Amino acid sequence: MTTREFAQVSGHPAFRHKGPWTEDDYLALPRDGRIELVDGALLLGPGASEQRVRMVSRVRDALRAVLPDGLRVLGPLLLRLGPNCVLVPDLVVTGAADDDIAPVLDADAALMVIEVVGRDHGATDRTFKPQLYARSGIPYSVLIDHDDPSAVAGMIISGRYHEYARAAAGERLRLEEPFVLEMDLAATRPER
Repeated sequence: MTTREFAQVSGHPAFRHKGPWTEDDYLALPRDGRIELVDGALLLGPGASEQRVRMVSRVRDALRAVLPDGLRVLGPLLLRLGPNCVLVPDLVVTGAADDDIAPVLDADAALMVIEVVGRDHGATDRTFKPQLYARSGIPYSVLIDHDDPSAVAGMIISGRYHEYARAAAGERLRLEEPFVLEMDLAATRPER
């Protein structure tokens, strides 16, 4: 990191805060990247790449085409998983009304969370965040790797996600629940 980059980062309000973070403290931060709140601590990550943004948009479009009445897909958006715990999943399938979303959607209104990851994503998006989603009781989770492309869908059983659908590179992801979805991952993969 260059001296200039460090000066820009260290001037961020996150570096001036003392003590554990509350949700109110977190919501007062500028939305200038991927900042999430986990049990009173900030989780700072890189902003989304253009490739990831395009993939999220294409997955959103594929979901919108098949969602039954009363459900919609939103995101990225702030999702409250518990006291002082707010994550920013790429997409959330919900039946919540607009009034229930601003500024934060409660986890009990989420039917499914979708995270889009790539080679540059490590344990946070691949394993840690799904554990937090499961802890909060979100019934379904989908992890899509835009580099392979591949996907794994999980449903919550006894407090953790169990795989119920998988698609490897060149295969289609097929879900039977909570709604029928067949997604050609290669078609949603953005060009580099």
